[in-house]
Amino acid sequence: MREISSGLVLIAAVALAGCWQSKGSLYGDRQPVEPFRTGRVEGINVAHKDRDHSLLTKEPGGVYRLTNDDKDSSDFGDSFLVRFFPLAGTPAGIFAYEAQEVKTCKPADNMCQPVDPSRYYGLVRRRQNGTEVLNPDCAKDSAAAKVPGVTAGDYGTCDFADRAALEKALLALAKKPWKADIVYTFQ
Repeated sequence: MREISSGLVLIAAVALAGCWQSKGSLYGDRQPVEPFRTGRVEGINVAHKDRDHSLLTKEPGGVYRLTNDDKDSSDFGDSFLVRFFPLAGTPAGIFAYEAQEVKTCKPADNMCQPVDPSRYYGLVRRRQNGTEVLNPDCAKDSAAAKVPGVTAGDYGTCDFADRAALEKALLALAKKPWKADIVYTFQ
C-alpha cells in the first residue's frame, strides 16, 4: 500500500462527548496496516475549530504514536498508540482505527494512570494531505447500540464485547455519508 501524508487520530477524540470503546483490544494480535507516513500534523476539531499540533511516529508492530506537541498545553507529551485495520466492504481509503491513551504523568499526580487499558474505535478516511477522523457517538436508541454484543452507556458511549459487533457497526457507519469530527493535515 502506498504511504501517504496523514495526520492521525486522537488527541481530541476522547475529549468528544461519546465514543466507541472496549476494555481491552478487540484486534489482539491481528496485523495492522501502515497506510500513513510520519511527521508533524495539525489537528482541527471541526465542531469547535480548536487546533492542536502533534507528532506522528511509528513504533514496532505497525503501531503509530500520536503525541501532543503543543508545549503550552496541559496535555503536552500525552499520546495515543494507534493501529489501523482494513474493513471489508468499505469504500477505498477508509480504515477502522483502534487507539489507546498513554499519559505523561506529572510527579504530583497520584491519580494518573500512564497507560489506560481501554481502547477507542472509529473510522479514518484518507485525504490528499491528511486524514479525516470519525469518532462515533452512541445514543442509547442508535442502530449501533442495538447490535448484539454492544452495551450503550451514559454520555454517548458504546462498549463493544467483541470485534464482530464492532466491525458490523463500523461497516454500517462507513457505508453512510459521514462528516469528520477531526481533520489532520501534514505540516
